Amino acid sequence: MEYRFLFLFMKKYGPYLPALLMDVCLGSLLTNAAFYSSYLHLSSTFLGTLTAISTALFVIFAIPFGRLSDKMGRTRVLFAACLLLAGVSFVLPFCSRKIHLLLAFPSVGVSMALFWPAYEAWLAEREGGGRLITRVMIFNLFWSIGITMGPFISSYLYQDTNPVIPFYLAGSVSLLNCVTIYLNARGKTHFERISDLQVSSSEVPVPVFQPVYRQVARIANFASWFSLGILRQIAPKLTLEAGIPAKTYGNLMLILGGVQTLMFLWLGTNRSTRWHYRLTPLIGTQLLAVIGFLGIWLLPQAIFWTPFFAVIGLCAAVTYFSSMYYGLHGQVDKGNKSGWHEAILGSGILLGPFLGGILADSAWGVKSPYLLCAVAISICIFIEGIIWLKAKSHTQHR
Repeated sequence: MEYRFLFLFMKKYGPYLPALLMDVCLGSLLTNAAFYSSYLHLSSTFLGTLTAISTALFVIFAIPFGRLSDKMGRTRVLFAACLLLAGVSFVLPFCSRKIHLLLAFPSVGVSMALFWPAYEAWLAEREGGGRLITRVMIFNLFWSIGITMGPFISSYLYQDTNPVIPFYLAGSVSLLNCVTIYLNARGKTHFERISDLQVSSSEVPVPVFQPVYRQVARIANFASWFSLGILRQIAPKLTLEAGIPAKTYGNLMLILGGVQTLMFLWLGTNRSTRWHYRLTPLIGTQLLAVIGFLGIWLLPQAIFWTPFFAVIGLCAAVTYFSSMYYGLHGQVDKGNKSGWHEAILGSGILLGPFLGGILADSAWGVKSPYLLCAVAISICIFIEGIIWLKAKSHTQHR
């Protein structure tokens, strides 16, 4: 009975497991890299620069690697991504100097550029898991659980006496991901390839003004990942240096990820379609995130941060779903569109930790990056409003 349940689970959800395992790996690796930099007494500026270099490679190669997967096949590219990430995970424990980290860590960004555009397109062009909105929802659930559990596990495994254990965890999970991808490719699961020109009759019709919403959603998602980059890549170090235990950080990220996961679950339901191609949900959740980051910046006690991390998770879910769904819904070049989606959010991950690290080392103090997040989201809201008003004005004068 147990084996039958496992077989049925793998048959239905097996194609989504690589996303979960990849983000467990990335979450534990990035979180421990921040803890490890504090252990090595490296500055926040260096940590921000290190992650910016890695993310820059992600941004640069996400689009061409997405196109590469259109030509060479998704599975080969996914294998290369997991093997590369496993390799760098096993190398990082031996990096005790800045030059070592500068040579090894950029490979993380290359592996991300190989994996995500190819994987998202691989899922989008399959049938059998329901409508596109359902497949996007399940995909979001799996990667959200992964990126939630990665930092949580890493924060509990981290010890000053042995700070490299989470790196070995990340490498092992990445190798396990290779096995998962191989089994999915061999077994084919019940997902069958479909023509990119086919659109399920149950899908919401693609509106003519979709490009405007896609542009607005991508800007909103950029702001979210600008902020999430700071929370995931800089905040672990800042919390340790502020006297906050690593486990407290892990618990807060568990709350953020839990709310994000629950929101993804709702966004995959039929009721959520009323939010599709509407500006209010994007702007509203972003305003809540601004309040959340201002609360973290103003309140000194981490015990009061729980609701703020919750609303940030809410915003992250809405902006990511919108950016991804509008990029795949009714599109032919899914690999290319996924590449743009990843490149834009990657730009946020690049700039957030880089600027946040510099600011944390300045006279503004270690909590200043949270103020930076609030300002960045506010600026993006203003830009989104301008784009929307221009598009509306253009439509009225046609």
